[in-house]
Amino acid sequence: MNSGGPKRVTQRDVARAVGVTSATVSYALNGQPGVSDELRQRILEVAAGMGFRPSRLAVGLRVGRTNTLGLLLPDVANPFYPELASGVIDAAAEEGLQVFVSQVGLDGRDHLPTVTALVDSHCEGLLFTAVLPEDTPMLTELQARGIPFGLINRRIDGFAADWVGIDDRAAAKELTSVVLGGRRRVAIFGGPERSSVSAGRTAGAVAACEEAGLVPLPDGRSGDLTRESGAERARELFAAKGPVDLVICGNDVIALGVIDVCYDLGLSVPDDVAVTGFDDMSFASAGPLRLTTVEVPRQEMGRQAVRSLLDRLGGYDGEPRVVQLPHQVRRRSTA
Repeated sequence: MNSGGPKRVTQRDVARAVGVTSATVSYALNGQPGVSDELRQRILEVAAGMGFRPSRLAVGLRVGRTNTLGLLLPDVANPFYPELASGVIDAAAEEGLQVFVSQVGLDGRDHLPTVTALVDSHCEGLLFTAVLPEDTPMLTELQARGIPFGLINRRIDGFAADWVGIDDRAAAKELTSVVLGGRRRVAIFGGPERSSVSAGRTAGAVAACEEAGLVPLPDGRSGDLTRESGAERARELFAAKGPVDLVICGNDVIALGVIDVCYDLGLSVPDDVAVTGFDDMSFASAGPLRLTTVEVPRQEMGRQAVRSLLDRLGGYDGEPRVVQLPHQVRRRSTA
């Protein structure tokens, strides 16, 4: 597993040190007009002193290429993905690149037409955040055509590609083990079954229950990663199964829907029903919510994915790189 390395000095860093724009630094470094000889020399001296080295991407660019990357997100309304995207965009900007952000739908139905459009627009490389097994032929074709790409968050079992994420199974198992306590009637509300992330989180929660001698309720194991889905599953579960004292949710948004239903039914969280989320989205620690969740380093995932993609664009053709970042359990709503 890779953990990254020392932060590379970027054109933006040099620009900040000199007191000029990133564009001016780019002109100076590439010998383009629009910069005086005196300023050009100063920029070159500062860049050398800071240890700046040109982007491997910029060095390898062919004439006529676009300095753009494509980022494919399933649902921009889910706070997880804009926060991940910010890491991608920041890391790309440091290398003088722009990012085209596209939404492909919760079920990835628009993956192929979106990829086709991005490739036709001559994007330098692509980053996928929500691949499913049925995307394997599309990704295989990209590899055959020599179009660099990387996977963030989700991956496909048995498909070799650069990937950045966390150990979702281990994180869910740790979270569940921490919050079980004396609670015996446990429900698990995961995400889509075909998602490697959701499958890992559900498997980890089930494993923790089994180690504690519990059999979690079978209802609601899979569903959409939405507040509405969490609420719908909670209503059905509470109506059919009676009291439940712990609901393990596949993300923070599902957990919000469960908490909505608990309040509607007059159930106290966490006294009557403990609820956990996953991802530690920006709202999870707010006010009275204080949701127990797992912190996922979304922005760093985005940054690491860009670094791996830049290496591919710079000529690296070795084995796929797996970058597994650390997670942390945040215990709040299950005391």
